[in-house]
Parts: sequence; structure tokens; C-alpha cells
Amino acid sequence: MSKLPKPKKRHRICVICEGYEELECFKRLMELNVWSDSYEFYPINAKSASNIPSIFQDVYKSDRYEIVLVFCDTDKSPYKEYSIIKKKINGTLNKRKVAEKVIIFANPCTMQIILSHFGDVSLKTQSKKTNENEIERLTGIKNYRAHEDQIKAISQKINRRNYKDMKARVAKILHTDDTLCSTNMSIFLEYFENSDGHWMKEINSYMDK
Repeated sequence: MSKLPKPKKRHRICVICEGYEELECFKRLMELNVWSDSYEFYPINAKSASNIPSIFQDVYKSDRYEIVLVFCDTDKSPYKEYSIIKKKINGTLNKRKVAEKVIIFANPCTMQIILSHFGDVSLKTQSKKTNENEIERLTGIKNYRAHEDQIKAISQKINRRNYKDMKARVAKILHTDDTLCSTNMSIFLEYFENSDGHWMKEINSYMDK
């Protein structure tokens, strides 16, 4: 009798999401099976940007994952809370500028990435009141206030086809976190689609230097 093949070992990746928008967006992208099956993602809802540093520290020290990432907004200049997150992650890892390698950011907010599935957009603020017209234009969701049902309704509109559209749009914008309407999401999408996991080895090697 032939032996059954051993289950493929997958890279365990924890992704600390700032809140429900980031969590639902990430979970929906996981459901689309557009990323390599070499990875097993474990998203966590931090429920607030202020909770991210302590959760990151606890998860990192648990040593249960090959790498720990963060998915969050930068908010508006001077990026006070975002800067605190980066500083504390650097402190946890005892390495200057390493936070820039493990944070998936959107300036000013993650809704910039979410709406990029449906059309071109350049948000200038996190304000849901200010952004509601753009959100309705691109998703049909009226009076958006980030209620759970609204977040889920938008997330369910994300599919494999418009994932490709989003990927093309975010690849065209700047990847610097202090620039309005920027995100480094396209860098991580390339990572997640690549099966060899070499990018994790490079980040971990940087931490160990």
C-alpha cells in the first residue's frame, strides 16, 4: 500500500488588523484564494490603533508564527499614533526602522485600498462623513459610518476580478507612509502571491543583524 503524502507545511503569518474594516477586508481577500497556499494567515482584530503595540509584543513573543505583520491606517499628519506604533514595534524587535518592513499601511486610511477594488479614488481624510459620497459612488453603500453590516456588505463586493483591478491601482501610487493617498499594499500582495517565502527570510534576517 502506498503511503499518503505528508501534508504540506505552510508558513504561519499573523496579521494584526487595526479594526473591523481592516479585518473584514483581509478576511475577504483570504477567501478569494488569490494568494499562494504556502501561507496560512491568522488575522487578529486589535479594535484600536492604540492596542496594536501591546498585541504585537504579545504575539511576537509567543513565537507561534513565522512572521507578525500589522495592517493599519496612518491617519493624518503629523501621524502621531502611527509614529508611536512604529516606535514601539521597533522597540519590541530591538531594531531601528524594522517596523517599516512589517506594517501594511494606507495613508490616510484603509478605505483607500478597499475602494480601489471598485474605481480610482484619492481619499484625503479618515473622516467617514467626508468620504461617504465616494463610498456611495463606488459601492452603493449610503451614509457609511463603518457599522458592522456596512463593512461586511462592502467586503462581499470584493471578488477575484476586482482584486486584480485593486492590485493594478495600488501599484501605481506611492509607497511612502508620509505621503497622502499612498500605500505599500502592492508590495505585500506580491509577497503573498509568491510561494517561496523568501521575503520573510529577508525580513527575519534583517531583524537578526
